[in-house]
This record gives sequence, structure tokens and C-alpha cells, in this order.
Amino acid sequence: MRSIPSLLAVLGLAACGTDSTTSDDDDVPTGQVTWYQDVAPILSEHCMSCHQDGGIAPFTLTDYDSAVEMSSVALDAIQRGVMPPFDAREDADCTPRFGWVDDPRLSNTEREKLEKWVEQGHPLGEEIAIPGIPVTNLEGASMRLTPAEGFVTSGDRDQFICFVLDPGNTQLQWLTGLQVLPDVTEVVHHAVITEVAPGAAQDELVARAGIGKPFDCGTASTPSDFVVHIWTPGNQPMSTSDDIAVPVVAGAKLVMQIHYHPAGVAHTADKTAVDLRFSNTWPTRMYFVTAFGNFDQAPNLLPGPGDTSGPQFMIPKNVQEHPEHMRVAIPALGDLTDVRLFSANPHMHLVGTHISSTFERPVARGTDPQTECLANGGWNFDWQRTYQYDAPLDKLPSIAEGDVIDIKCTWDNTIENPFVQRMLADSGLPPIPIDITLGEQTTNEMCLEIFGLSIPAPAPPAKTQPRPTTIEFPPALAQMQVNPNMLR
Repeated sequence: MRSIPSLLAVLGLAACGTDSTTSDDDDVPTGQVTWYQDVAPILSEHCMSCHQDGGIAPFTLTDYDSAVEMSSVALDAIQRGVMPPFDAREDADCTPRFGWVDDPRLSNTEREKLEKWVEQGHPLGEEIAIPGIPVTNLEGASMRLTPAEGFVTSGDRDQFICFVLDPGNTQLQWLTGLQVLPDVTEVVHHAVITEVAPGAAQDELVARAGIGKPFDCGTASTPSDFVVHIWTPGNQPMSTSDDIAVPVVAGAKLVMQIHYHPAGVAHTADKTAVDLRFSNTWPTRMYFVTAFGNFDQAPNLLPGPGDTSGPQFMIPKNVQEHPEHMRVAIPALGDLTDVRLFSANPHMHLVGTHISSTFERPVARGTDPQTECLANGGWNFDWQRTYQYDAPLDKLPSIAEGDVIDIKCTWDNTIENPFVQRMLADSGLPPIPIDITLGEQTTNEMCLEIFGLSIPAPAPPAKTQPRPTTIEFPPALAQMQVNPNMLR
């Protein structure tokens, strides 16, 4: 993803370490802590979705014997804030005023129960049914779109490949859920889903590319009327209530742009799929996002260590904590009123270690303070996700022209960083750190904040009128479209 100084009309994503835990919700038992009564429910809620047979974790925690065997390893990771993987943090200098939807972190009470269970020698307790493992796929999906043909990567270079997918809707549909399902996970860097409305551009696209067939979109603009979804590794499904949704007009086609990164070898054909969920309820608000960052020059990029002739985005080799600092003012919003932030989706590449953003208003506005922390956290490329604010829609942070967003990023560009080793190996380079600049390749870096926007939806049609096939977007929003190639 490159520099994006203005709002983007793109769909936000729904809301895995961290240095803090959630608040207590009950008392730690003074007596015996057992597997069935105490520990299994905790592991089921927070750990088993990954730590199960066939899961992405390296060991299972779904049965008593496995949990006992790995209890010390698991407890150590939990105590260090590494697991469950969730990089949002609450630090003294940057703590968001709202919590997060689907926060997977253990409360102090839950953590202390696990500590007592290990200390007491893993009591089994009275046998009862273990709670079911939470579903991580998109619940209530209306359809799954899968490419007709897969794509085989070269294995030695970054590639941008697109697929045209057809949801087949004949009326305006309100999208409340979307999940990208990567097939060959080793090479799927990220995916951008765009919408193309019926018309000459769509006709030319389908005639040229077909439906569900891969085509190279690395040198040309990815077809788009607006971006619908940005998926990155580790992201939970995009999921909203019926009160807030994204419009998919009748006859629209979706284009899935996938960034395949080199992994040293060519893999089997990738058929990354997309699950969609539509709602028949007319929402009160629509959901889009804004993105800021990736600045490589003044005035938005501020001076930093190592700069030689003005501000320069360059992460020098063999430096453990290199920072970059950016600031940008919110542009004119025109006819967009009552605009509120809904979610935060930080984005860096492999070498990043920390990213935070704060919001500065000219003055306090309503219930919004003059200055507030919007997002703050560590960074792990394999566990990216969108953080959705846990607050009513009408209480979320408001944004207006002249507000300023301040973004800070940090990288570890030393060979001791395993992600540096991985970046070099994936790109076929010797294990020697290199200077890193801003860009879209695996050997480049980014410093970008993508924020979900909530804006009022148009009035629903009268009950006596047929469901429309499209809606009119606010003119200011239509002027803020961006080339999806900027989102690499």
C-alpha cells in the first residue's frame, strides 16, 4: 500500500500479543481448580480454535492429556502476552478510550485460574461436556465465491494476480459479512476486493478476463468502482450488525486482487475463496474506511534519525528500533456529515514491531476529547487484524475537516529479528540485512492506518416500492476513490 493522503471509499473489516489483559469478571476460586470445571472452558473460548487437530497452531489443547503436556508452554506464552495473538495494547502514553469487539485476551481471573491449575498438579475434576470451539469462519454466509482456475506462483518474485467473481445479485444487496479464505497460505500476502458496477468497463473486463480466471494486474490498474474489502493474514471475518452494511449494487462483479509473495518455491495452484453474507434489512448507516500513512516526504513525513537531506522514509540495516513519524490533516468532507470511526486496521510488512496512532481535534467536540489514542499495538505480520471499537455507533469517535492524525511506526532491521531472516529468505537474498524503503514489495515496508468509517445510509424505499437496484453515493465520497494498486 502506497501513500494515501485522502479518504478511501473502501469497506472496513470486522473485528490475534499484548502487554495487558482484560478486566476481571469473577473471583479466582480459593479451592481446587479443575480441568472440566475451570480450565477447559477457558481454553475452548480463547485457544482451541487454533490449537486443535488440523488447526494452524503447532499443538492441540482440546483434550486433558495434551493440555497437561503443554500447560507450561501455554501458560508461559499467556503470561508474556504472546497468546492469544492480539496486538492491541493499552500503554500509559496511548490507551484507546474504548475496548475492542471480540477481544480474545484472558482476564486476570482466567489467567490466575490457569496458574493455580498448574500449581495444583492439573486436577481433572468431575467429567462434564467441554464447551464447543468457537467458529472462526463467517457465520451465516450467504454464498462462497471460488475461482474456476487456480494460480501457481513463480516462487521467486512478488506477483499481483486478479480474479473476477460474480455474486449474481439482481437487486441492491447489503453486505454485512465477508471473509477471505486463503488456499495456499505460504504465498498469499494479502487480498483486496473491489466492486465493479454494470456498464462498459465491466463488460470489457469480463470479455478480457472471464469469470474466475487469474490474470496479471501487476502493471495495470485493478478494475474498481470502489474497494469493498482489504484482507490481511490473521484477520477475523468482517462482520457487522444489520444496522450497518456495505452496498453491493445489482449486477455488480467483484474483483479479488491477491498479492502473492515469494516463498522460495512454486506451490500448487492457489484458489483463494471469498465468503459473503447479505442482509435483507435496510441499514441506518453504511460502512467504508479511510487510510492514512505511507508518506515518504515532507510535510507529512517528519524528520527522523538517519535522515541526510530532509525527511526520508528509510529503515537502515542493523538498527533494532528505527522509528518513522507522520502527520496528516483530515481533508474537506463536503456533504459527508456525522462521520465516525468504526474500526482500526494497522498495516506494516514483515520487519515492523510497533504502530500507533492518535487523533488531534482543534477543540473537544461533543463527547470526543481534543486528543485521543485511536490504536496502539505491537506488530506481527502473521496475526494482522482489524480492531473494531466496542461502543454504540452514535458514541464512536467523530472526525471532521482539520482534525489531525498522528502515526508512529517502529522496525527491527537486525538479523536477530526472525522476520528479517524470513524476508530475506523468501526473496532469495543472503542472510544479511539490507536498507529498506517504502514500497509494495516484500523487501519494502509500510506505515499505514486504515480506519473504518460509519456514515448515515440513505432513506429506505417505501414499502410499496420495489427494492432498488442501486443507490446514490454522497458526491464527496465518489470523489475520494483510489486506485486499488495503492493498497499493495
